[in-house]
Order: sequence, then C-alpha cells, then structure tokens
Amino acid sequence: MRTRHPGSLLMDVSPCRGLVINAPDIFADAEFQAWLTGDSLKFTWHRDGPVHEYSDVVVLVDPSLSGEGSDSDMPPRIWSRIIGACVDQLGAADGATHHYMVRLTNLAA
Repeated sequence: MRTRHPGSLLMDVSPCRGLVINAPDIFADAEFQAWLTGDSLKFTWHRDGPVHEYSDVVVLVDPSLSGEGSDSDMPPRIWSRIIGACVDQLGAADGATHHYMVRLTNLAA
C-alpha cells in the first residue's frame, strides 16, 4: 500500500508476519554467543561485551520455510529451532513477498 502522512514523503507500506521468541537458553549457548559477537552484520541491539537482556536479535526467515534466511549461518541446532517455531506458529507461505521476522529475546522468565 502506498501512503502519505502529513509532512512526510510517500512511502510503500506493507505488513509482514513474525514471531517473538524469548529464549535465554539460546543466549547462554557459547556457539550462539560466538555467532552473535562475530564480524558479520546482524540486526541486533547487542554491543560489545557479554550478552545481556538487551541483546535482542532479529533474523529473517524465508517464508517457504526451506531453511533459507538472513542468518542461516548461526549454529544449525538453533536455526532449526527457529524454523520449527515458524512451522508451528506461521506455516509455510510460498510466494510471500516478505521474509518472516523473528526477534529473539533474552529475558528472564
């Protein structure tokens, strides 16, 4: 949908599907921490130092749920959990134009 708000430029706006997964055990995983703090760019609030409650990271999952996505290079067992959650909660959407957005949070229960 194209929209214009008063005083702003014309924007293309469209909805997308996603999940929020609170998984402190993922953030405690040494391989995940190495991936999170590695050199490749990520969509995250984490900065230098140990992971903490503001270390959220957003990953993009191909909606076909084929296993592709922006961060499929993370530890495979964790990526598989994310794909599994998308299968359970969203289902595959062949032909969708936008990736699923999955935000991983590190909040104590």
